[in-house]
This record gives sequence, structure tokens and C-alpha cells, in this order.
Amino acid sequence: MPLPIKETTGIPQEPLLTAGWSPAYSHHRLASPDDTVRVEADKTTGAWWVDTALRDFQPLLWQAHFSEHTPPHLITAFTAALTDPRPVPRTAGPSSLPTRNPDLITLSHREVPAQQVAGALEARVRSLAARRSGPPTTSTHPPQRPQTERHRLR
Repeated sequence: MPLPIKETTGIPQEPLLTAGWSPAYSHHRLASPDDTVRVEADKTTGAWWVDTALRDFQPLLWQAHFSEHTPPHLITAFTAALTDPRPVPRTAGPSSLPTRNPDLITLSHREVPAQQVAGALEARVRSLAARRSGPPTTSTHPPQRPQTERHRLR
């Protein structure tokens, strides 16, 4: 069951500012209170970048990109989920997520009947097929940040 997301006004920065994130270098960049996550909105294109690393100039743990075509309410839903203080349930495995605070991650085990998984998969495929409005776009390269900003976490 998905976690409930708090209602917001649709302004992507609002959940971040409400959760105590602070400007980093400009009002278009915000950093989490523990300085592990940085969110940047490109003021010229409207694209959004999210970078996560445990320390400055360390390899990224993960990165997200929202193009200028992403509706602001979807970016706001992402930033609201990003600031949710509840522990993230995860299953134990070889790809566990490193963190500065291990109390933020809750390991859980739950058996789900195969029939339930198959039904959920079929419903998801039908849902995605219904949303498809045109031919898929193919891109041979992932979106790139402007050259002056790449690999800069501060």
C-alpha cells in the first residue's frame, strides 16, 4: 500500500522549505538538513535535478531528473515524498542503501501470494497501456545537466 502524501499547493519547493531544507548557493538550489540530498531547478529550462551522496564529492548514491515537461504537481509529489520523515520500508538484500542514520531504514519481510503479485502486475500493465497517448519516445542518451553544473554537489 503506498504511503499517503501530504496535500501541497503544487509548488515543488514548498515541501522542501517546510521540512527545513536550506538554499545552497542560490534560491534555485536547496539542500537537505543533513546535506546529503540536493535539489536544483534550472531557471532557464525549468528542469529539476536531485542528487544524493553521503558526503561532498563522493560518488552519487542516486540521481533523479525531471524534464521541463514534467507537470509541477508531479515534482511536488516527489519532493513531498522525499521529505517524508517516516522510515522507508526496505527488504534485506545485497543492494542495501547506505545512510548516515541507520534508524531511517526499516527492514521488513512479507510474503505475498503469487496470484496477488500476478494480479497487481496485470492491473499495472492495463493502467499504463491506457495512459499511453502516442508512440514511445526513444532516446539514446540520458538527459544531461548543463556542463557548468555537472559533478558539482555543493
